[in-house]
Amino acid sequence: MESNETKNLEELLKKIPGFTKRQINKTITYFLDNPENAIDDIFAALKALKKAMQKCEICNQFNQNHICEICQDNNRSKKLMVVENSNDIAKFETLNIFDGKYFVLEGIYDLKKPDEKVIKNIEKLLALAKSKSEITLALPATIEGQFTMQYLQKLLRDKIAFTNVFQLSMGIPVGSSVEYVDPITLKQSLINKTKVS
Repeated sequence: MESNETKNLEELLKKIPGFTKRQINKTITYFLDNPENAIDDIFAALKALKKAMQKCEICNQFNQNHICEICQDNNRSKKLMVVENSNDIAKFETLNIFDGKYFVLEGIYDLKKPDEKVIKNIEKLLALAKSKSEITLALPATIEGQFTMQYLQKLLRDKIAFTNVFQLSMGIPVGSSVEYVDPITLKQSLINKTKVS
């Protein structure tokens, strides 16, 4: 029978996006199987990471500076790619085919439960977009991701008359996040991006 402590830890771990029931159980088993000092080391490393990292003031990417290296790089083009999270940036950077800058939306726009953080970031994106030559929307291929991209496209067009907007081409499996797409498929979807406005 599960203890109250186990149930409490399960509830806390459920808050981690994409963390499945199986992964939660494996994590709890790992904690129980290992000595307390090993668990303390993990928590100390997590705290050190949290202390060392911050969000870039321009693009919201996690890094160690107020403004990340990509945003500081004046050799990059005026293209902008909008992604869901910092992990997506790392994925595109390994492909070495995008020479612009990024913007992390930090979530998906939900009409029923609007996230204040995402709403603020959309306003931030609209301000940033004014100085860009083109924008590629690279959000998850889910219903929510598609809705968010359509919503952003409409705002860019209606609020700041920005119409040079692209979306990754089809090929990314429905329901997938950029983070989990294989490099070849991702590269092709960026090369064959579709103009949406």
